[in-house]
Amino acid sequence: MRKRNEKGQFSKTKVSEFGFVNLSTYTSPEVKEVNGADWIEYGADNNYFQFLIDRYNGSPTNNAAINGISQAIYGKGLNATDSNKKPNEYAQMISLFKKDVVRRVCYDLKLMGQAAIQVIYSKDRTRIAQVEHIPVQSLRAEKADEKGNIKAYYYSNDWSEVSNSKKNVKRIPAFGFSKENIEIVYIKPYKAGYFYYSPVDYQGGIQYAELEEEIANYHINNIQNGLAPSMLINFNNGVPSDEERTAIEQRIYDKFSGSSNAGRFILAFNDSKEL
Repeated sequence: MRKRNEKGQFSKTKVSEFGFVNLSTYTSPEVKEVNGADWIEYGADNNYFQFLIDRYNGSPTNNAAINGISQAIYGKGLNATDSNKKPNEYAQMISLFKKDVVRRVCYDLKLMGQAAIQVIYSKDRTRIAQVEHIPVQSLRAEKADEKGNIKAYYYSNDWSEVSNSKKNVKRIPAFGFSKENIEIVYIKPYKAGYFYYSPVDYQGGIQYAELEEEIANYHINNIQNGLAPSMLINFNNGVPSDEERTAIEQRIYDKFSGSSNAGRFILAFNDSKEL
C-alpha cells in the first residue's frame, strides 16, 4: 500500500495482516469408488451414515421429526386388503415380518434415507424361513457389474476401522443373486443422480440441524466457562514471520476454537495500535 507525502511523492506504508481461523463449510456426501476396495464408499471417510446419526442425536428438532415421521410410516403395522381371500399367505407374511423388524426398517428409512433386511432361507433353501432387520449403516454396496447389477453388500460392525482390505468385512449376496442361505434386500427410494445410495429426504435441513447443535454447544460452553472467546485479538508489537504467525494461530486455535469452546476468532498483527 502507498500514500502521497507532503511533496506529492508516493511512500510505502505498513499495513496490518489478518489471520482467519476455523472457517469451515458444509459439504454434501460423496459417493466414490476406491482403488483396491470392492465396495463403494459413502461420504467423507466412508462414514456419512454416522454423520446422519450424530445430527439426529445432536439436534432436538431433527430428532423429534425423525421419530414422529418414522412412527407415522409404520402406522398400525403391515396389513393386506385381500387378507380374507388369502389367509394362508397373510399369516405367512405376518409371521415373517414381525412388528419390531418393520418398525426398525421404517426408522432407518427415515433417518438414513434407506434400509435393509436379511432374508434367511431354510436349510434346503425351498422357502424363506425368517426375515430380520440389519442396520443399514453397517452395509456398503459392492461395485456394480457391467450390467449395472449390485450383486452383494459388505458388512462391518465399524467402518471407521476398515481399510481397503477385506479384513473384518463380510460379503453378503444381494437378494436373487446367489444360492446362499442369507441374502440382503436393500431398500432405497429413487433419487435422480444417485445409484448406490439414496440421500435423505431432509437433505436441505441438515445444515440447520447441525447449526442447532452448534448453537447449543456454544451457549452451554459460554455458561460453563463464563466467557465467550468469539473475538478479534490484536497483536500490536509488529508483524511476525509466517512461521511465527502460524504457531501463534495454532496455539490459540487449540485452546479456543469451535462451538465446544464458544466459537471462532480473528487474529490481527499490527506494527502499532494506531494501525
